[in-house]
Amino acid sequence: MRQGLLFSLGSVALAFEVAAQSAVDVTRPEEQQKARRAVVKEQEKRAERTSIIEFRGQQAFTEKELRSALKEEITTIEDFGLSPARADDMAFFLEVFYRKHGYAKVNVHYVIESGSRLHLDTTEGPRFMLRTIVFDGNAREPADKLFEYMVGPTRERYSRLEKKLPFVAADMEEGVHLVQRFYVAEGFLDVAVDPPGYKFQEQSNEVDVVVPVHEGRQYFFGHISFAGQTIYGAEALRGQIVDLLQRPYTEARVADIPRRLEAYFKARGYYDVKVEATGAPEEAVNARVPVQIVISAGPVYHFDGVTVNGLDRLHPSFVTKRFTRLRGKTYSPDVLDERFRTLMKTGQFNLLQIKPVPVDGHLLRLDISAEEAKSKEFGFWVGYDTYEGGLVGVQAGDRDLFGYGRPLTASIEVSQRSYRGEILYQDPFFFDTDFVFTARAFALTFNYDGYTNLNWGDDSN
Repeated sequence: MRQGLLFSLGSVALAFEVAAQSAVDVTRPEEQQKARRAVVKEQEKRAERTSIIEFRGQQAFTEKELRSALKEEITTIEDFGLSPARADDMAFFLEVFYRKHGYAKVNVHYVIESGSRLHLDTTEGPRFMLRTIVFDGNAREPADKLFEYMVGPTRERYSRLEKKLPFVAADMEEGVHLVQRFYVAEGFLDVAVDPPGYKFQEQSNEVDVVVPVHEGRQYFFGHISFAGQTIYGAEALRGQIVDLLQRPYTEARVADIPRRLEAYFKARGYYDVKVEATGAPEEAVNARVPVQIVISAGPVYHFDGVTVNGLDRLHPSFVTKRFTRLRGKTYSPDVLDERFRTLMKTGQFNLLQIKPVPVDGHLLRLDISAEEAKSKEFGFWVGYDTYEGGLVGVQAGDRDLFGYGRPLTASIEVSQRSYRGEILYQDPFFFDTDFVFTARAFALTFNYDGYTNLNWGDDSN
């Protein structure tokens, strides 16, 4: 068993050919996050060093913590200068920071000294903790479930292991909106959740919150009627949305009905299908809301030809031949998705978009836009094995040999006891089928204690 230590491993994609791509370069999300972290780190450093801000009167937080919390405002003053408006903003955001930690009665005053230095004087006051939340009027929904929505915004900043949470009025107001949305999602269309009331317990620095709730009626789906080109019959279509109909009535679920039914029709070739669903809560009987669904199926579409753009080195036939057998067949988004995944697995593309375009005779031309991945690869490694001793290896490959999308890889590894070499060739679409052909040639020389073993050969599958 190899138990080695890998000292370094590198893999470099070499761009032997540099050409303009038709696809637009887009900054990756991870690169955006990395850039944002770098900006935040630089702001924190500048906020710590600057001398134009002085904090006074703080006890609960260190000056470093306050500077970190207000780093954006501090760097803005440093970049654009100190003014009464920016000083007022600093005092405001400092109060916001304190209130988010339960200091409901914090007061911050600022003084501008000599026009270039800002003093922030803070009177923290007590830290108030949340004691109870009472829901007045919740007959259908349990208080413990509503409680989780109310404290959700505060929980985002604290661990669930915290037994007591700080009182934050802004979080309570946001929690009221979350409770309102929860009720609506459960079919209470007429619900009204009033602003919360607060009762401060000055002796214990705790706060009791009261939330008035007017639930109203809970609505469910009633009679479902179909109009237009139903094609498959009302019962078959109802079966595609039965799980929605068994839940409380909401506008969001009504909006989901067209998406479900359009996917059902498109999977059967109706590319241009249009479905509209309309609920009428004002016509509800016994809280059952009628819904009318109008379907315009249109004709059945079939696959036609293929166009490809954006390729540089890779031959267009590598892409078009994957769709040749679809010509004349009934349109299916599932088939396109399967072809898309197959092409992406080859590693030839960074981006691949397939857009069906209607043409004459109810046919769909597939317009494909692609951005090629770098085809050349080079890797190396250095390590140590307890039996073979030191080892070094190198690997070079071209996943787009001669522009036909056939990968060829060669690797060599040398240790104090052995020499290894391998050449690997793959054809992901052998004779333009879905069969993957692999051919390998290898050689191995290994020096055991007292003799040497030499192996070479080839295999294919």
